[in-house]
Amino acid sequence: MINLAWSVLERVLPRAASALIMLVLAASLAPSVVGMYAWMVLALTLVQTVGDTAARQTAVVHDGTASGARFIGRFRVWSAVVGGALLSVVVMALLLTHAEQDRWQALALAPFVLVPAASAAGIDALVRLQRSGRWKDIASNQAWSSTCSLLCSVPTLVATGSLLASALQALLAEAGFAVLNRRRAARLGRGADTGTRPSELTGGVFRDYLHTALFALLGWGQGQTDRLSIGGLAGGSRLGQYAFAMSLSRSIGDAAALAAVNVLRPALTEAARDGRGSEIVAVTEASLRRSLVLAVVAAVATSIGVELIVAPFLADDWDPALALVPVLALSVAPSVVAWSITAVLQAESRMRWASPIKAVGVLLSLPVGLVALQDLQLAAWLVNARELVVMALLLLAAHHRAPWRGGLIALGVVLVGAAMWHLTRG
Repeated sequence: MINLAWSVLERVLPRAASALIMLVLAASLAPSVVGMYAWMVLALTLVQTVGDTAARQTAVVHDGTASGARFIGRFRVWSAVVGGALLSVVVMALLLTHAEQDRWQALALAPFVLVPAASAAGIDALVRLQRSGRWKDIASNQAWSSTCSLLCSVPTLVATGSLLASALQALLAEAGFAVLNRRRAARLGRGADTGTRPSELTGGVFRDYLHTALFALLGWGQGQTDRLSIGGLAGGSRLGQYAFAMSLSRSIGDAAALAAVNVLRPALTEAARDGRGSEIVAVTEASLRRSLVLAVVAAVATSIGVELIVAPFLADDWDPALALVPVLALSVAPSVVAWSITAVLQAESRMRWASPIKAVGVLLSLPVGLVALQDLQLAAWLVNARELVVMALLLLAAHHRAPWRGGLIALGVVLVGAAMWHLTRG
């Protein structure tokens, strides 16, 4: 439980920093400019999803092996070159497609190009700290890096009214986190099992990464296809509304859920490696009990906080976005079950079953984006329906390792939340 608490803190801090920046942007800039930032965040999350996130998950499974070490070394180069190039293209596209008076805002996003390199620089150190159970150190490093990034970026935003603040926050947070993790990890001794694992655990690192990256890419598509549809069809202003609502509604809940999965993944990997596969369901269910409680608490706290604290500081233009927050916050519950099942499939090297299910999620995101053009509230409920369908399919894919009890609890959370929303709305 202590590890979970520190892991939650480690995940909450960067998301809280990003949400704070988004809130200050909304209070300071027009929805169209926030929409420009939302396009950049879409691109960054894509690069990080198929890059840093997938590589980190793969590295946890293969930590302590020679092939795992080689993979991390090569990944650093891939991430810096390919990720940086993709983000450079996005900056240029924003520069060319916006009016002359807004082009300086596109140029201000340039520091985002360096974020993939900064993230990859500390991936091996972060994995070592996670495998050693040093969650307190990780959380402390995240606290320092997030705080320092905000101390630099918020004054920049207030002084310049520029998107440079958001770019600086992302770059400084990732760079600082990497540096601090490397310093902490340097104090750890190498585990005695380095290079001693059986060949079946060390020979397919790149294959495992491809399966994980494909699944992560489809997961990104599931979560972002609706935004792409809104941005492409309705323009940057409506995209800014929807992205702002998503940032407020899911930042805390997603952080808590991902923290629980980060703690769960090494435990499942060790159980599978040691031949204790029969314990996987019990471990996953225990993790879900904690993480679903966190998701519910986060949803309630977010909804109340938006109503009492955020709404009074924003113009009426943002009212449609604020109305979506309680609905979108509910979707964290089925999401955390789906992410936990992904950790189960990764531990048992069965990720090939997960990618087709995420492809279904991508297809289900298309109507979300189309409906959002006319009715944002209905689109928010479709997001919940999509997450429940994907969760159910992953439960079926996990077979005898499926945490059915956790899935039923998540379904109950969404149904009870929907009933309460309709009662209070009436």
